Parts: sequence; C-alpha cells; structure tokens
Amino acid sequence: MEEYRKKCCLALLLDEQSESEDILHALAETPYHTVIWKSNSSINPNEMLLPEGPMPEVLNTVFEDGFSRGFRKVVILKPTTEINPALLDEAFLSLKLLECCIGLKDNGDFYLLGMNDFRPEILSFIPPDDVAVSKKIIRRIGDQKLALYKTPTLQSE
Repeated sequence: MEEYRKKCCLALLLDEQSESEDILHALAETPYHTVIWKSNSSINPNEMLLPEGPMPEVLNTVFEDGFSRGFRKVVILKPTTEINPALLDEAFLSLKLLECCIGLKDNGDFYLLGMNDFRPEILSFIPPDDVAVSKKIIRRIGDQKLALYKTPTLQSE
C-alpha cells in the first residue's frame, strides 16, 4: 500500500475564506503527496498559486500539473469542514480499478474529483459559472464511457 501511495497526489484548493489551520493540520497526517494550491500571493515555496479563471480550466490546470509531475493518480480536494483520511484512501483506491471518482455535497456541488489519467475533455466546454458543474462532469464521464466511483455525500457547510 505504501508503494501505491507514492504514486498518488492530493491537490488541495484553498481560497482566502477556506484557509484554516485545521485543514492543514488534518492533511499533515495524510500519507499522500500533497500539493497546496492557494488563491493569494502569500504562498510558501512548496505551495502553488491557484490560477485565475473558470473552475473547469483551473481543475484542468491542477490535474495537468499532477500528472506532469509523474503521479499516476490525482485527487483534487476542495476545502470541507471534515477531511477524513479513510475517505481519501477510498477515493485513491477506487482509482486503482476505475478511471474517475467524485465526492458530492448534499447541495449538489462536489468536494472531491479524481482521475487516474489526464483527461481534459471531461472538463472542457463546461460553462464557467454553471451551478450544475458536478452533474455536467458526471455526464461527461459517462459520455466518455469511463467508470466512475462516487464517494459518500458530505453535508454542505
């Protein structure tokens, strides 16, 4: 399992409102290589500046970065109030067998999106301010005939 985890990248997206010591502390315990993407200019050398633009383009940039670094599985995590290590294990393990995974909130938004290969076509041409982004991502994955795993639904904040 340890060898498998070395091939996995967890990309955490943080904005000014979500930067929390609790989130960073919880992630310090995760066994996965973590890349922190922040939307402000006060980043540390081991953090990345989150690109500006529509969410689908931002997600594609983050996925492309993870796969270009040599990782075989990339999971993007949007800030949530609870980061459960078992949930992250579930998402990464699903990518051993399936091409994609997604975690939804009860309001329809997603908190987690993972792929085992860079597939920009999944996120291409999704309107930038569409409130149904997660539904369109799921539909696009189905249109590509890719297998999708859904992690447990979380409560909205």
